[in-house]
Amino acid sequence: MLSCDALFISDLHLGSNQCEAGHLAAFLECIRPRQLFLVGDIIDLQAIRFNANVDADFLTDLIDSLLAREDEDPLTNETLLKTRLLRASHRRVLERFQGLHRDGVTITYIPGNHDAYLRRHAGLERPGFAIRRQDVYSTPAGQRLLVRHGDEYDRLIRFHTGAAEGLARLQEHYSAGINGLLSPFTRPANGPLPAGWNAEGILQNAVDLLASHREWPIPISRGLNSSGGFSLAFVLESALKSRTGHDRLIKRGIVQHLQREGRGPQPLDGLINGHTHIPEATPLGLPGPINEAGGPCHITYYNTGSWARSQRRLGRTALVVATNGTIGMVRFDRRQGIEPFQPPRFPFNTYPMRPCPGCGVGVADLRTG
Repeated sequence: MLSCDALFISDLHLGSNQCEAGHLAAFLECIRPRQLFLVGDIIDLQAIRFNANVDADFLTDLIDSLLAREDEDPLTNETLLKTRLLRASHRRVLERFQGLHRDGVTITYIPGNHDAYLRRHAGLERPGFAIRRQDVYSTPAGQRLLVRHGDEYDRLIRFHTGAAEGLARLQEHYSAGINGLLSPFTRPANGPLPAGWNAEGILQNAVDLLASHREWPIPISRGLNSSGGFSLAFVLESALKSRTGHDRLIKRGIVQHLQREGRGPQPLDGLINGHTHIPEATPLGLPGPINEAGGPCHITYYNTGSWARSQRRLGRTALVVATNGTIGMVRFDRRQGIEPFQPPRFPFNTYPMRPCPGCGVGVADLRTG
């Protein structure tokens, strides 16, 4: 069992044909965080509408009824498990969340754009469970990290919602066919953990790998090769976002937002989000002089990745924080179990690197371009 202070996962897309629910349930069986952050797009309400053939009002009424009773914990409510909205493998993931909750794990649910209706219930607090629009997580080492889904920074999502819905419907049909062909080859391994499985060693290697990765950019090809394959969806998305400068705009928005939010006695050291489905850990330079009030000299952008098949070779990833406060990234392999993972540095753009004037660490320079 891999123990850690915090676990961050996002973009599970439960209810979607893209969700790798079997792997996710197996992953949750062999990790035990003190805190679990569900960083958006956990339940894909849009996909459930398509696949279960129900209308939006039915889903929103169901959500409202599940969350209405103040004397009942949403995670112990069996209504969702008993409906036919989710297939058995997806319900097992919800059961694992319930099991972690019963074992004392604190769970924070931060909705994304695919489960955006739950944002209406932001502020709900139950013992060991909360729904929030965003949160600030403080590591045992004292770093303060803002946690959001990330669609808030994505202008393409806001301005092209109609096209996004049509594309999502097409993706569901496509994934249903592909899943039928691949299912005999992609089942997660069952039974005991692999021989020689060392939880402490895996976590330490994940931390070391992510820390060393901060010092230099890794080209796209190396990032793809290190993940074991080719993804057409990744190549198309990379081409679009590189040409439009979309990734640079998002990262600039993140830097500006964290600087605004972090003013005062408790500045922010970075951001943890999901949304793009691409795992990433990138130090970002701050514009202007170093904050003389004692704030960070740079911030770090972490993306948790996804558990959706659209990015199979870069998927099944999570961000972990060790009990001493160090941060690493892991990936679940159906044969090897949990293993350290090194994400590609710049999946959509190559940025010039410069030494941080405060600490000398290499940071991405977003000022050009």
